[in-house]
Amino acid sequence: MKPERYRILEKQDRAFFEGIVEKINDDWIVIDNETEEAFPLEDFLYKEIRMKHLNHWYSGILTDDFIVQYENKQYELQDQTYVKIRKSLSISYQAWLEELADDAFFQFIRKLNELNFSIYDIIFCHNHQSFLVTKEKEGTNFFVFDNTVEVCSVHHHFHYRQGQKSDRFEYTLNTGNRIVLQALQRPSRS
Repeated sequence: MKPERYRILEKQDRAFFEGIVEKINDDWIVIDNETEEAFPLEDFLYKEIRMKHLNHWYSGILTDDFIVQYENKQYELQDQTYVKIRKSLSISYQAWLEELADDAFFQFIRKLNELNFSIYDIIFCHNHQSFLVTKEKEGTNFFVFDNTVEVCSVHHHFHYRQGQKSDRFEYTLNTGNRIVLQALQRPSRS
């Protein structure tokens, strides 16, 4: 992924799952701060994790035996450690984001953020584009986002032919508000 796109993804709201690590009997769990749901810590093995220790944040990868590996150091998680675990995006959703032309990518995320949604609020993705094998592609992708206050459905209508790309995004909120964006990229002339 291009560095400027990566920076935008890094700055998205709700990119991290936040909670407290607890050890109950011999089982390690994480309790989500927002929903108070408990999840097995093993569900987050080999993912990026940030942990707070002595008022400092450390970032690393959660490995076996619940060790956080960072900067050639290891830190064993303790009961009641505050953690942030990076949310992952589905392979299909990531592939779609990477396939978008720069203009369409930035317009899509900018409008989503203006509507108070993060790309990490996605709860459903149907990437129809990934099923098409020809160079000329046409169809619609479907996405649903939930920021716990509102729900937003996005239809991405795409038409890619002979070097010309057309992307139209239709955002529909559960409030009835609707926004349509068009991103058109024509072939460059020499």
